[in-house]
Amino acid sequence: MSDATTRRAGVPNFSSLPYGAFDLNPHVQLHPGPPERIRCFVKGCKWFLRPPTRHGFRGDACPDHGIRVHKSGTYSYRDPGRNTIVSPELLTHGVMRHEFKFESGRFGNERGEDAITFNVFRSFQEAGALHLVASLFTGTEVVREPRLFLWGLEMTGDTLEPWDLLIAARERFETALPVKRPMTEPDIALHLPGEWLLLCEAKFTSANPVYARGPRKDAQSLTLDELVGIYSDPALVMLDDAKVAAADRIEYQLFRNVRFAETMARLDGPNTQPFFVNLTRLGAENDTFEHFFRLLRPGHARRVRHVFWEQLFTLSQLVGGRLGHLQRYLITKTAGLRLAFNLGYF
Repeated sequence: MSDATTRRAGVPNFSSLPYGAFDLNPHVQLHPGPPERIRCFVKGCKWFLRPPTRHGFRGDACPDHGIRVHKSGTYSYRDPGRNTIVSPELLTHGVMRHEFKFESGRFGNERGEDAITFNVFRSFQEAGALHLVASLFTGTEVVREPRLFLWGLEMTGDTLEPWDLLIAARERFETALPVKRPMTEPDIALHLPGEWLLLCEAKFTSANPVYARGPRKDAQSLTLDELVGIYSDPALVMLDDAKVAAADRIEYQLFRNVRFAETMARLDGPNTQPFFVNLTRLGAENDTFEHFFRLLRPGHARRVRHVFWEQLFTLSQLVGGRLGHLQRYLITKTAGLRLAFNLGYF
């Protein structure tokens, strides 16, 4: 689509953004080889590229477009900074190199949730509009800008200081885990000290994982009984212990985040209220969220919410031009080479 056509349709120019639906060919074109190669997914590109393999080969990067193509019908950027719409140096020279961030190798992935998380929440922060996000997430009116943490790193003031409350909660629950596994790392957190604290588990194309009764799934997993025992505390009241004990499966990331939110709020102060949000695409993970939601005590259910990326797009429209770049990004954002969100534009 030409710039002129785009303007006539009332859609802004997307040329400075990461590749989107207008730029990509959703049909995978194979060259059998040997070696097997795939045409670069950018429309009109002539290059056929060897995809990454499970044996350690990273794949060819397109000389013209800087992406590696994957047989599954997705791609990744050679330079993760190309996948950002805001503060690229803070991401590539700060967050990605920080020892506190677990697993920084997915920021260049088309379907990765890390890049979209950074792009969306950092954009709201730079626009001074995080209080609107907080109002949506908590279901209350928030007028002051909260502190923002991504993966436990302080984004307010760009300090990237590891969050002391998260460290304290990890020390409370995760100093003697029976297996070697990553510690709890909330994707997003918003905090008004002394008032409320919110943790958010974000999903883009992946599902809320589940532990069912039985043996461990792999060397890093816990059993369901281990999960319940390790993250139990008689002072915590949001989850109904009887329902938890009787559950045949538990969405363990949601479970740990609710336990952490309540623990961290108590550490912050006697009046700090805990909240938790599961952020997904519209219509995704309704079943897993609803199953988990039934484990809550009724008096605390309003503190746990299922929110959608599409609602954040709508919220960005209330801010106007300050978030125009974010609106353009979300309109054409792809997952598997096709539009990730149905926002009513095409």
